[in-house]
Order: sequence, then structure tokens, then C-alpha cells
Amino acid sequence: MTTDSYPDLVLHGQVLTMSNRSDVTTVVVRDGRISDLGDDSLLHHHVGLGAGITEIEGILLPGFVDPHTHFSQYAASRATAIDCRVPLVRTISDVLDALRDGLRAQRFCGPWLVGYGNLFFDQKLAERRLPTREELDRVSNRHPIVVHCGGHVSVLNTAALERVRVERFIGSTEGLWGRPVIDVDKSGRPTGLVAEIDRHLGIPEPDHDELVEAFTTTYRTEFLKHGVTTIGEMLESEHYLDALSAASTDGSVPARFGLYAMAPSFAPHERALSWVREANLPGRLTACGTKVFADGGYSARNAASNAPYSADHAPYAGYRGKLNLERPVLVAAVEDTQAAGVQLAIHTNGTRAQQEALDAVAMVGGVCRGGVRIEHLGNVLDDPSTIRRWRDTGVLPVMQPGFLRNFIADFVPMLFPANGTRGRMPLRTILDEGIWPAFSSDVAVGGEIGASNPLSTIAASVDRLGYWDRPVEPHEAISVGEALRCHSLAAAEALGMTGEVGTIDIGARADMVVLDRDPRTVDVETIRDVGVRQVWIDGVLEYEAAPA
Repeated sequence: MTTDSYPDLVLHGQVLTMSNRSDVTTVVVRDGRISDLGDDSLLHHHVGLGAGITEIEGILLPGFVDPHTHFSQYAASRATAIDCRVPLVRTISDVLDALRDGLRAQRFCGPWLVGYGNLFFDQKLAERRLPTREELDRVSNRHPIVVHCGGHVSVLNTAALERVRVERFIGSTEGLWGRPVIDVDKSGRPTGLVAEIDRHLGIPEPDHDELVEAFTTTYRTEFLKHGVTTIGEMLESEHYLDALSAASTDGSVPARFGLYAMAPSFAPHERALSWVREANLPGRLTACGTKVFADGGYSARNAASNAPYSADHAPYAGYRGKLNLERPVLVAAVEDTQAAGVQLAIHTNGTRAQQEALDAVAMVGGVCRGGVRIEHLGNVLDDPSTIRRWRDTGVLPVMQPGFLRNFIADFVPMLFPANGTRGRMPLRTILDEGIWPAFSSDVAVGGEIGASNPLSTIAASVDRLGYWDRPVEPHEAISVGEALRCHSLAAAEALGMTGEVGTIDIGARADMVVLDRDPRTVDVETIRDVGVRQVWIDGVLEYEAAPA
């Protein structure tokens, strides 16, 4: 036997396959895939053949799968915008100081000065409100300034309002990430608070080379070092696509990407669907489907809910948010994607939007398993019996347990005081119904610091602590092992990649991570501190932590 016949990699030690096999201590890799699994007898066989052995120092798992991100947007923002997230800042004065520092350093996007804060920025700042247009004017009344407060809400200064002419969006119907919102004062003058129109602001993006560098840095520091090997990307533009293609082709971003063309940001739905069908992508990129927005965000008080918003957070009595797409549009999107054999992802924050999406799928009937993903389904659930409809319709729920701490635990009850303390991320109830939701980070411009770490998401599903560190419906906690499955096997299914990723099994891609401890055996409060030692993608070592 020649050395050419040796496996590319033989790993030995503690292995969690996420499949039905619990006897595995040895993993064999050839040509980027797992070619064999076994116990110590398989190890001895390869030792006898003279193959090199890599001992696992910790526990080996499949690489984490994050099926819903806004990776490109997040990376571009980190490269060009000013980070104003809590706890890096605490007060509005801190926000203004950070923007002034950016102004002095000339950190411009064209003429724009851009900052970004967290979701529910108005509740996380000490003043419990957003900066005003007038306060931003004190930073500069010459340069247009915008502060993105999560992915849905932004605040503009006077120069930005005059440049964009936001009045043209008043009364608009379909928006980008929800129905457009332009806040006005009693005289009808825009206050500077807007929602769901960020990509209409005309802010220049980094050029191609700058984006490739931003993508490389962000993936390696925010995802790869946390063991994320497969990413579901909600794709906003061809400019982002070109840079991501280049970074994937040259290996600077070695992750596997499943792409969802967002309508209408990337293109109107019909054109986005055609792109998915015809796409021939380089590197490890795959066109998986399209994405549409049934409603907007809770932070914009724009999520379409069955219950009315509280008087303090509603423009009028009985306000229940806004549907972005009417049911016939949703039905058409489901029908068109099903006919094309393409996945459809439907954004539904509010309970009314979730109901509309489920009704649309039910009206079509015959939806193939995995053909329709509903993003954020179950993040807030006002009627547990609805879960049975998920199974009946065949939709796949994609959830974000990290949002418990981010806003669901403490700020949803603020919006819905009558019933907002029930049905917040009811994971135990969902799993007991036999449904395995996919877990994701939904990392975007307003993502919390550390949100791209899957172990943070997993910890949130187990400890269920809110923003103020209080337990949130603790009876809905699940186990670490169950959460790991949601971030691997179930997440792979949400991307249509079952058997390819999210598992250590014969024939699967050799995308694997070594954790320094078994997260199933550590104290709950230390789950987030479990470290990543090594990461392989297609059997190639892409990351190794520096020695302690």
C-alpha cells in the first residue's frame, strides 16, 4: 500500500455525530468527505496501515450551521460604519460622541456618516429613547447622518432628510423589510425616525475590494472562530454577491453559503426567482431560494400582530402593526417557488403575519417538505395549538433563541401588556409536538455583540434569561443536546442540505469543529464560554486556536 491510499485525515477521540450513532471514536476523511466511521478498532486498522492520527483534544462535532444571517450587510457595516451598540455606548451623549469621533476620523460612506445600534435601541439606551434629528444635527448639519437601530429602524438628521426626501415614502405599500414608516410631527414634518427604507437612502457601499476584505475579516473573526462552517445568507444586492463570489472562489471565505435572494431588495420576486433557477455560482455558494417579507419588525412597532399594541407604542387605539404583503401575493410566491422547485423563506415577526403565511401555504396545498421556511415562526406564539398547523402545512420554522435576551423577553411584554408574557420562544412545547426548529443568529447591522456564536444561541435556549437577566418562562427550556441538534441537523434541513452538513456521517462533508469542552456537561452559565479549538471545512484545517 502506498501513501497515496492513506486517508486525508483520521481523527480520534470523543465524537458527537448528531446522527444515530453513539459508538464513534474514529472519523476518516477522504476527498473532503467523511468516508468511514467506527470505534477504536477502526483506529487500530489505520494505525496498522501507517496512517497519521490526529487526536481530538475536546469533543468533535459537525460544524455549526447558521441558516439565517445578513452576513454581507453586517460585514459591510462593520467595515465602514461606527459601532454605537450598547454596551459600547450607554447614553445618547455617548452615541453623539462616537459619531463625532467618526466625523473627526473622516469615516464616511460617500458624504454620509453612518452609525449603528442594537435592536430596541430606544430601550437599551439609558434615556429609553432614540437620538432625535436635532441631536444628530449637533454632530453635523452639513453631512447627512443616519443611525441604524437594528435592521428595521433608523434615525436621520436634517441633512439626510433633505437629501433623501423621505416624504415620498409616506403612504407607500410594499417595503423592503416591512411596510415603510415615516414618522411625522403634528405639522406633518418628518421627525427623522423612519423604518424599512434603509436601502432607499442611497448610502454608497464599499467598493468590491473593500467588501472582499470586510467579508474575509468578518467571517474569520465572527463566525469561523466560533465553529460556523455553513451560512444561510439573505442576499440584498448583486454587489454583495460579486464580492462574496470572489471571496469564496479564492478561499478567503471558505464557508459554505446557501443564498436567498431577497425581494424586492435583490430584485422583484419574479426576477429573484429566475436568478435562483439559473444561478451558476462559484466556490461553495449555492442559490437556495427567495425571501419575502410578510411584515416588518417589532422594534419598528411594525410587526403585524393579532393583539393590539399598547397605547404608548401605537399611533392609534387598536393598532396591530402592518402587513407588508397581502395574502394573494403570498399565495402567488408559494405557488411560483413550488412550481420552480425552489425554496421560499417568508419573514413573519408578528403573530398575524405568521397566521397569514400559514394560511397562504395551506391554500396552495401539496407543499413539499422543506419547500417553505417561515423565518421567526414561534419566536412569539399566542396560541400553542397553532404549532400543529406547522406540521400539517409542512413548513420549516427558523427561530432565533438569542432574541430572547435581545428583545423578546422584556420588550415584547412592553408592546403587548395584555398577553406578552406568554408564548415567548416556547421551545419545549414545540419539541414536544415533534417539530425540530432550525436555530439561527439572524446577525445583521443591529446584531448583539457575540450573537454570531452558536453557543450563545444554544445557551439562550437553555438558560432563557432576558435582557435584565431574569428567567423567561423557564418551563420552555430545552437541553443542550436538543439545542445542538437545532443548530446542526435541523439547520441543515432548513437550507436543503440534509446529509451534506450538520452531521458527522458517511458521505457528509467533512465540516467539523473541536470544542474544548462538551457543552452538555458544563454548568449552564458557562456554555457561552466553551471555546473552539479547531475547525475543518472539507477536511481542511481552516482554524486553530492559539495555544493558551
